[in-house]
Amino acid sequence: MAQCPVNSCEICDNSIGRRFCMDCEQLFCKSCEISHLKTKSCVNHVFQDADKANPEVKTPICKQHGEKYTYYCNTCSSLTCNICLPTTHNKHDFCLIDAAASKTRSVLDREVKVAEDRIRRAKEKVVSFRLNLNNFEDEADNTKTDIAERVAVITKALNDTQDSYFKSIDEHKSKESRKMKDEIDKIENTIAIENDIQSLNQMKSLIDGQNDIILLDLFSDFTKTLKELSLLDIFDKESTAKAKFFPAAAKSGTIEKLIGSIKLVEFSGAEVKPNIKVGDRVRVKSSVKKPTLGWGPGVSHKSIGTVVDIPSNTSGLIHIKFPSYSCWEGYINEMELV
Repeated sequence: MAQCPVNSCEICDNSIGRRFCMDCEQLFCKSCEISHLKTKSCVNHVFQDADKANPEVKTPICKQHGEKYTYYCNTCSSLTCNICLPTTHNKHDFCLIDAAASKTRSVLDREVKVAEDRIRRAKEKVVSFRLNLNNFEDEADNTKTDIAERVAVITKALNDTQDSYFKSIDEHKSKESRKMKDEIDKIENTIAIENDIQSLNQMKSLIDGQNDIILLDLFSDFTKTLKELSLLDIFDKESTAKAKFFPAAAKSGTIEKLIGSIKLVEFSGAEVKPNIKVGDRVRVKSSVKKPTLGWGPGVSHKSIGTVVDIPSNTSGLIHIKFPSYSCWEGYINEMELV
């Protein structure tokens, strides 16, 4: 098993250095510590147990003179030793290191608190951004689903309309085609077209010819044929069935009016926390698919609870008492007032 190194007393080198002088930055054994503190110039030196101090971290000294820093020059914003002060920093604004450190500690204390507050608010923003991100992605997916469902409804209505139109056209086509075919058969059955044409040609030949006997002999037959052809007059009026489509005028925005429109809002930062306080009745927002910390026993979008605590030192947490769960915990940005 590895062991921690044991350092010897830097004064006598004979004993273990269990004590550390914060002023001299040296390890001492107990005997050397007692002797050290009896020295007039070292009587006020501060000692610590060596295991609590960090001997490896040495306080910086003046590189030019090898002396400990005793003053702080406010003009140059730098540490200075007794030798540097009357030369390099002559007539400068300076003070003892203790006074400068005290002022610096006060300034740093305020700045650290400000920085800690910034970190806290940054963490709250991260939580808020994550909530917004989750809600936005869920909302975007739900919006796509809603559009798809709307388009499906319209597509079905269009297909049903098409089927209805096609059925009406097919029925009309069958009915009117049958009527027109019957009319054609009626005309064709009324006369023998080829024979009648032949008879007419014979008539024309005899009319133009000189054989009066044959003309008179066939006149009776010709009269009969002409009488039959006179029946064709009843078919003079032509009636044509029709099946036409008249498209509706495609106006701008027609499809959008059928389906609906979308609204896209750009990301502009963290969601402002709702003005919720202790005692308010609240519920989980309908836009929140699932709370970040879960639902809890019997809690749903319909559940209404009472705010019992809003811890000030947490990143947006809120404690709510629901009828089915009295110690529910979630994020305030996921709640809404009832």
